[in-house]
Amino acid sequence: MNTNSVKLSILAISDLLIFSQGLLLGVLFISNTKGNRSANVLLGLFILIFNFSSLHSFFLSSGLVAKYNWLLGFPSLFVFWFGPLLYFYSRSLTESNFTWKRSYYWWFVPALIELAGNLVLLGLGVSGQLVRLALTDAFAWAAAIHSFLASLLAVYCVLRSLKLIRKATNLSTIKLKWLKYSLSYFLIRFTFWSLYFALALVFAQHYNVAQYTNSVVSFFTALDFIAVFAISAFSFRHMHDIHTRQKEAAYTLSAAQEEEYFKNLLHLIEQEKLYRKSDLKLNEVAARLNTNVKYTSQLIKLQTGLSFTSFINTYRIEEIKAHIVSDQFRHLTMLAIAEESGFNSKATFNRVFKEMTGLSPKVYREQHLQQAS
Repeated sequence: MNTNSVKLSILAISDLLIFSQGLLLGVLFISNTKGNRSANVLLGLFILIFNFSSLHSFFLSSGLVAKYNWLLGFPSLFVFWFGPLLYFYSRSLTESNFTWKRSYYWWFVPALIELAGNLVLLGLGVSGQLVRLALTDAFAWAAAIHSFLASLLAVYCVLRSLKLIRKATNLSTIKLKWLKYSLSYFLIRFTFWSLYFALALVFAQHYNVAQYTNSVVSFFTALDFIAVFAISAFSFRHMHDIHTRQKEAAYTLSAAQEEEYFKNLLHLIEQEKLYRKSDLKLNEVAARLNTNVKYTSQLIKLQTGLSFTSFINTYRIEEIKAHIVSDQFRHLTMLAIAEESGFNSKATFNRVFKEMTGLSPKVYREQHLQQAS
């Protein structure tokens, strides 16, 4: 039976308070529906997952690990999550039309592998096998390699995030220095850990660098508290302004981008014939274009001079004009032809047809058949 006692030292209490603060902040951001929703969720997840390192520090500083050996395998370190979450958080703040895509999940494959490994270690800890395994050189090497690779990935992601800020010309009027400074801290932090574990691997046979790991973790836990608090406070303060500017920037594209969007719009309407959907809405078209409703409406207005409804009805009427005089559709009633082209109301169809042609559908067909004969 293990007789080691739990010691609630100042350091242990500090670690526990830091973990509690991070837990609260993470939940607050994830549940916050105001402003940039993607940024809120990504930052909330980063704080929650990053915050587990302070829980790991608490297990060590309080002596809980010594008393309950299975805590060695408790999944409290998720270092492969840090970099990708920071990177996509930065993207959500600097890209006006940021939306989550399936391809982004590939960034988290190492993190999912790490999670699976943590669960295996937890099982070993509960069964009592982890203590013996943790004393082997192979385990120490594996732990050092894991931390080294995760730190390298985080450094890479933070560097890409800083590059995004420098290129965020559409948000140049917004003070993003707070984000730049926060990322700079994490760059220093992750670079340090990369070098630290590189040294641990290189000098493993001559010098036990890893013996200082717990002390360094405790030191960085205090700095992490300040960094996480700062990024949370500034994010709350500036999120509304950033979201407002992003929406404004989303409606200002270059001529080439505007032409590309309109080309994609015409493909949806002319090739996929979206106008045939009677319940077609502007937000559906905007989603297919990977943009927003306001920009799509403005794009149609600028390129055609028409509203969205008039633009769609133009295609419907042109198709109906061809069908009502065609022998192929002679067996169908006028209403059936209208419904196939996207109209779901006879009154609306008759009104729009007359507005665009100057004639009722019946008169238009009769005149065309007379001219043909």
